[in-house]
Amino acid sequence: MNILIIEDDDAIRETLQVLLEINGHTVTAAADGIAGVKLAAARPDLILCDIGMPGMDGYQALTKIRELPQGAEIPFIFLTARADRDHQRRGMALGADDYITKPFTEREIMDAIQARTRRQRPLRERVEQLVAARKREISADWAHELMTPLNGIMGGLAMIEAEADSIQPAELKVLLGLIRGGAERQYALSRKLVLYYELERLRATPPSQPYRCDAARVTSSSAAQAAADAKRPGDLALRCEPGVVALAEPHLSAAVAELVANAFRFTSPGQKVGVTATEHAGRYQIEITDDGPGLTAEQRASAADFTQFERKKREQQGLGLGLAIARTTAELGGGRLILDAVGPGDHGLKVTLDLPVG
Repeated sequence: MNILIIEDDDAIRETLQVLLEINGHTVTAAADGIAGVKLAAARPDLILCDIGMPGMDGYQALTKIRELPQGAEIPFIFLTARADRDHQRRGMALGADDYITKPFTEREIMDAIQARTRRQRPLRERVEQLVAARKREISADWAHELMTPLNGIMGGLAMIEAEADSIQPAELKVLLGLIRGGAERQYALSRKLVLYYELERLRATPPSQPYRCDAARVTSSSAAQAAADAKRPGDLALRCEPGVVALAEPHLSAAVAELVANAFRFTSPGQKVGVTATEHAGRYQIEITDDGPGLTAEQRASAADFTQFERKKREQQGLGLGLAIARTTAELGGGRLILDAVGPGDHGLKVTLDLPVG
């Protein structure tokens, strides 16, 4: 946190500054109320202020700070040797959040700061701020995407740990929901990364015995599951002819699932996603067709690992590995991945797994 200390006693001010910096805070200090009000214009996260100061006392400083733009939102704690209720009532009437009586201990200071900040911000906002702080540390889109759910998990757990004695059941339920959502998303992303690198390993070191699988059965079940996961089973148009290809069943299943999930992601409810699998002239072709925004010819030609097109505009989540997984899978089966537009103006997208019959 950014904390402002307003204290005319040099020894107390310097001791407080060292104490807070040791505990990880950034500290700005003023030796009188006038300087403190000027520094408060920078909107610190919390203010610790002495009352008995010459020139402008703590009450006057508090009044001036509350008049600043958004100054009323800054948690304000008085430091005072005056512990009687009259002084406390006066401070509270002016908008003080708390009192700490001199002499004070480190624990009293840290507990007061933690209590003020807990009450100042809603629970969900605090979790989101923890996530946002960690997001800024990650620059690459794929790395950011991988870290985001973990940050939510860690942020939620940190809040539960910090507020274990006072958290309400409703707040606990919210936090546990955030943690579960983050864990499920992290699990899916981790599985995708593991699969990606497993396929890359197989590309570098092919198996001693070739794989074989029932392509029609695998395609049908994977496409149906992807449609169910998208909550759009009625939008799936599925037709599969019998055929066998030289791929491991889990790899073909994952490739089809990625392509069908992408098709549903970029289309609206009611728009059909077509999945057809046909055998002709020794080739087995699995086509996934959608009527979504599609990709330009340049984008289709430049699709690469960890790449997402128009990520900010379309606000999609993911690692940008779906097409990479499908492409590597096709190559492991001796085939290729083909991207075509469906209609004029690069509208829609048809993705084809073109494989030799196994």
